Amino acid sequence: MCLVYSYLLLIAVGFISILNNVKGNPVPADERIFCFQNHEPRGRYGPCDTPSNSSDADGENVFDTPEDCCALVGQGGGYTPNRSGSRCTSCTSVLGVPGENAGNPVDGSVDGGWSDWIGWTDCSVTCGEGMKTKTRTCTNPAPANGGRDCNGESNKEKTCDMGSCVVDGNWGNWGSYGICSATCGRTATQTRTRECDDPAPQNGGTACDGDSEQTRICPGLPNCPIDGGWSSWGVWSDCSTTCGAGLQVQVRVCNNPSPQYGGQDCPGDAVRSEPCNVKACPIPGGWSNWGEWSPSCSATKCNEVGLQLRQRLCDNPPPQNNGPYCRGSSYSSQPCTNTDACPVDGGWGEWGEYGECSETCGDLSQRTRMRECNNPAPRNGGLECMGIGVQAQGCDGLQPCPTPSPGSGDCGDDEDADCQGSGSGATPTPTPDPCSLFENYYSYDLCTKGIIDPPDVPGNEEDMVPTPTTATEQATQPDDPFAYESFSSF
Repeated sequence: MCLVYSYLLLIAVGFISILNNVKGNPVPADERIFCFQNHEPRGRYGPCDTPSNSSDADGENVFDTPEDCCALVGQGGGYTPNRSGSRCTSCTSVLGVPGENAGNPVDGSVDGGWSDWIGWTDCSVTCGEGMKTKTRTCTNPAPANGGRDCNGESNKEKTCDMGSCVVDGNWGNWGSYGICSATCGRTATQTRTRECDDPAPQNGGTACDGDSEQTRICPGLPNCPIDGGWSSWGVWSDCSTTCGAGLQVQVRVCNNPSPQYGGQDCPGDAVRSEPCNVKACPIPGGWSNWGEWSPSCSATKCNEVGLQLRQRLCDNPPPQNNGPYCRGSSYSSQPCTNTDACPVDGGWGEWGEYGECSETCGDLSQRTRMRECNNPAPRNGGLECMGIGVQAQGCDGLQPCPTPSPGSGDCGDDEDADCQGSGSGATPTPTPDPCSLFENYYSYDLCTKGIIDPPDVPGNEEDMVPTPTTATEQATQPDDPFAYESFSSF
């Protein structure tokens, strides 16, 4: 009984592990287990002690699955969701009773067993987001003599974030020289500039090295009173903030040259400022609202229990400039039962209206109505509707069809009629309809359509009505025994 319970527990734990350990999505911290080297049997659960000295997750003796824990500590260990080691489950529920898988005494087969996990690799990138991988092999022991391969995955992956990539600034091309600072004299200057935008520094990259301006003396100007001239702008001060928007200033002096010979003082300001942004400030990520539950259940069979998922995004706001990512899981799940895959038998819709009568006179006129097997339509192997989709009804109250009057001299337009008498007194005699020998309208209708032959002897026609075998015949067979009662005379 204990062995059966252990197998059932193993199946349940494995199923939960598969659901939670989707490739590329590590198990959330609150769903991992703690692994211990010693398990003390006591009732259904017993305590564990001596934490394992290894881990495949973040934290001491923390593992994603019972299989990973028990592969490390062996038969005598155990695992539990409690850090204290209480209510601990023995690893025999995962590894089985010692000796069970050692080999088959009949055929000598050996089932495969996993090796220990090989530690996480380095991140696949040096900056930005990449992947880490760890692997294990089915060599402890390897399957032999027709033994079973190891159950589970041979590798695991998890994401790694190495931070935003650094981009150093680089100068763009110089612009054209501007106009001269004066119209005469030997000290007029003109300037050209360039921008640190090819590319601009990003994510802590270094700014461009050198000046953003170049100045030269304007050639060929005549002598004139010397107005004061500004020196070159000084070095930009440090930005007023260490991250985000701030200001930096530059200072110049009116000594290049100083005003002489009645010249004007330097125009403009000696100090200028401009916005600066040493680097963008880190912005931590925030969760959006949960999305809608997935419209379909993960279960594929009728009434099978599966899961529905919903997701939220770390975009309210998204983490920026090395800000921390949102804490917690981006997915949640709830159990669901698949009822869409269950067989549904077909059901008849409402009868339509009766159509026009097939004839305008006489006793054989009929009208029909139809219904469809769509309430509901059969699906997933459900049964088709029972009964007929077409129903006929005799047209009552019609006038008898006119017949040629005696003595008219001909048989009228009835080419199939025999004429009784001769000369002008000949009377047309209708050709007998052999199908009219049937005593019910359903048999009569099948006869006139050529589906069954007319009876040779009156009274035996019921024995000649075949059992409907095709979809067409089933669709025309009445399910109402009184549907043709008005034609009982046929």
